[in-house]
Amino acid sequence: MKTTRNSSYVIRIALLFIPVFPLVAFGQDCTTKLTYQLENIKGGFYANQTVTLTSKDGSKKFEQKSDAKGFVNFEVPCETAFDLKISNYTHDEEAISGKQGSQIRQVLTYEPNMKEKDAIFAMSEADKATLNKAIMALPDTTNLPTGMLKTPPHLENYELMSIKLKDLDNGLLINEDFVISGTTRKKNFKGKTSKTGEIQLYIPKGDNYTLNFKYHKAYKKFDSEFKNGTINSRMEITYMGTKEYEKRKKAEEERIKAEEKRLEEERLAFEKYCKERKVSLEEGYKLKLKEAESSSASNDDDVVTKVLTRNKWSEKLIVCDLTGSMDPYAAQLSVWYQLNYKKEPNLQFVFFNDGDSKSDSEKKIGSTGGIYYQKSSTLDSLIHIMSFVRSRGSGGDCAENNMEALIKGVQKAKPYKELVMIVDNNAPVKDISLLNKFNKPVHIILCGSYSGEVLEDYLLIAWKTKGTIHTIEEDISKIASMSEGQTIQIGSYTYKILGGEFVRITKA
Repeated sequence: MKTTRNSSYVIRIALLFIPVFPLVAFGQDCTTKLTYQLENIKGGFYANQTVTLTSKDGSKKFEQKSDAKGFVNFEVPCETAFDLKISNYTHDEEAISGKQGSQIRQVLTYEPNMKEKDAIFAMSEADKATLNKAIMALPDTTNLPTGMLKTPPHLENYELMSIKLKDLDNGLLINEDFVISGTTRKKNFKGKTSKTGEIQLYIPKGDNYTLNFKYHKAYKKFDSEFKNGTINSRMEITYMGTKEYEKRKKAEEERIKAEEKRLEEERLAFEKYCKERKVSLEEGYKLKLKEAESSSASNDDDVVTKVLTRNKWSEKLIVCDLTGSMDPYAAQLSVWYQLNYKKEPNLQFVFFNDGDSKSDSEKKIGSTGGIYYQKSSTLDSLIHIMSFVRSRGSGGDCAENNMEALIKGVQKAKPYKELVMIVDNNAPVKDISLLNKFNKPVHIILCGSYSGEVLEDYLLIAWKTKGTIHTIEEDISKIASMSEGQTIQIGSYTYKILGGEFVRITKA
């Protein structure tokens, strides 16, 4: 996001120069450069000013003094978000470093004595009360014109806000419906973007605002201060757009419908398999597991075995999906267990099947069930519990109760050091709304992920819990420190955090 803020007492101009380099894998030693120049609006530069960059997670801090030309040069980790502080600059700023080998330069131009200027232009309590009274008289919702912007009466009560919306291909988002809402006064401003993809409006000063779209509420948050004088603000925001979202939603619904049909066919074929052998479903799954174990060495997608082997996590609690297409991966877990169970006496398991035999209508968020705990014991114990849990599941919808399994699984388990979740990358997380109730780091092993295509639900879980993502090719730990606007490449796909969610920006 680019922001320019003009008033009668301060001007900020940001210039970004980012060379294009090929994407590289994230590494712990990846560094890039950030350069700032502090310029006096009245001429000259600000020397000997302290400039501080603090990473959003608080783990890294960089501090330098500006030279005679107002320059400071930082070498920082790639694609990391920072809070920017300058000793003689009073506004809060953010910075995001670039990719390997890139250099970002930014010029900040402002008046001297900003603190004194801020005090001069600060509103008194009486001024604030008068402004609030005038704004509260406005209708709750104001419909904005897409043409010429009209200057409101009592202009001193408003800040001129200009927002340019761009899509994932950096094109203009034209005729996009939006609502800008004040969180304190509850005043809404509704309209469509112009032919140049812009939103222009006068927003009342002294409120916190959210930019909302049809499918994404509170997509962007910004503030307007109680300040006297003229304030002009500009933002550039990337958004998928309603049309693109609906296109992707339709494609995902069709994919899930096809997946559910395939799973139902597999279920019926398995029941026929059991009937022909005159065994129960549980015994049938034991047979299937044994068959899958014998062929697991020739399985091209041996992601479970590879990830657990190359990551030396100790005292693990493994939470594993045992629905639908997970049989080959359950077999891999069983083979790995047979080779390692004596080395890991504190190993624990939680298996889930999305509600046992409940119908889809009976499955409620947070109480779907079908979650079972097992402590490592004998060699046969894992096959017994997996066959039991698998036989209790009866298919149904494609989405799974991953978050409920994490929340209740951790409650069932004894103390552990590392939490590992083995998931079906083809199955969405039906209870992703429970993510805000869970904050323990999760190592997510993706089964059925090809060329880096990942369901965004699992990226979101790893990001929010400060966990990691694991595919057959790579272990991705960078995701824990990512911030809004940053991108991550997994295989041949690129994802970006937009509006607090992961969005695939590579064409499928």
